[in-house]
Amino acid sequence: MVASRKVPIFLAACSFGVLGACLTLPGTLLPILVEHFHLRLVEAGSMMALQGVGYLLAVVATPRLIGRFGMRCVLVTSLLISAAGLAGFGHMSNWIGGASMMFVTGLGFGAMEVTSNTLLLAIGGERRANLLNFTHLFFGVGSFIAPALTTRAVDAGISWQSVFFAAGVITASVGLGWRAMSVQHAAATPSEFGTRDRGARRSPMIALLAIALGAYVGAEIGIGGWLTKYMVSEYSVTLTYAGTVLSFYWLGMAAGRLALTVLAHRVRDELLLIGLAACATLAGTAALLGPGPMSAAVCFALTGLGFSGIFPAAIALAGRCYPHDTAAVTSRLIAGAAVGGICIPWIMSAIADGFGLVAGMSFYAFMTAVVTALTVAVKLAVSRLERRPAQAP
Repeated sequence: MVASRKVPIFLAACSFGVLGACLTLPGTLLPILVEHFHLRLVEAGSMMALQGVGYLLAVVATPRLIGRFGMRCVLVTSLLISAAGLAGFGHMSNWIGGASMMFVTGLGFGAMEVTSNTLLLAIGGERRANLLNFTHLFFGVGSFIAPALTTRAVDAGISWQSVFFAAGVITASVGLGWRAMSVQHAAATPSEFGTRDRGARRSPMIALLAIALGAYVGAEIGIGGWLTKYMVSEYSVTLTYAGTVLSFYWLGMAAGRLALTVLAHRVRDELLLIGLAACATLAGTAALLGPGPMSAAVCFALTGLGFSGIFPAAIALAGRCYPHDTAAVTSRLIAGAAVGGICIPWIMSAIADGFGLVAGMSFYAFMTAVVTALTVAVKLAVSRLERRPAQAP
């Protein structure tokens, strides 16, 4: 790896680590937040959904922002916005204020994720899948570390408000790291990321991938957001125990991405998607059918393992099929993921509010099965796309 690429790869890894850690915080502390804000379950789901709304709006706007201001400016600004939202959340005393800060946090993280993935696709070349899995590995690392540290800190007497303030400080530090990056470390000029391939806009494969990512992200983030509440309510375990189960869920994701950092280029992206989705479906179903908290912990960890490479493989597949339209294609896929991240957890919260947490978590298991079916459809669409040039006169 040339020296000019090491700096943005390091900063992208830090950015994904911060993203993973910060996205787990509301779910990790959900039992406390429900009590603090006096929330019904559907209101808690709505508050977290507003973070997804901000995320989606940023994702849609980011390709234009990259073209106008450049990637470094977008990365710095987006992380500072997220930092302000996290710190502000800790100062809120009512549901409306907390939801508004979640929206602000989503705005920043949405822009950061599109820009970071676009940059990685540009510098990754033929090993883009390995590079994406390596940097996204740190999302899993942050998601693994944060719940365990957070629950232990709160049990030790540290306020949940202080946790969110600390998260804001760390996020701002990463943003300032991007600010210190030399301009020559950028992979390309903003104009190189314009939407030139009109076929990508009408591609059935991109549409299927976007829908699949929506179902996947909805289930992945939803499980991460509700797992501590589920474990505490259904198994009467302590918050620390539930936080450890959540950490093992994200550890499964981190372990999978670590393995795929080396192995991803040996398996075609579309086949990898099918295998990972099937693993997550089986493990997620088993987690809800297990006899006790220990079996649930193991199966949720395996669910995280199945989820591990779905997002990087989808981004890599799109980059492989449409290499000249990376910013727009990445934005479309992440927009699909954001829609799922908004709608699916909110639907689950409504189901849980009316029928109980077991019914709500079962909805997530069903969505992983939907992901599996969609990845099979993606494989068929890719086969048709690759046969098309050979059939041209």
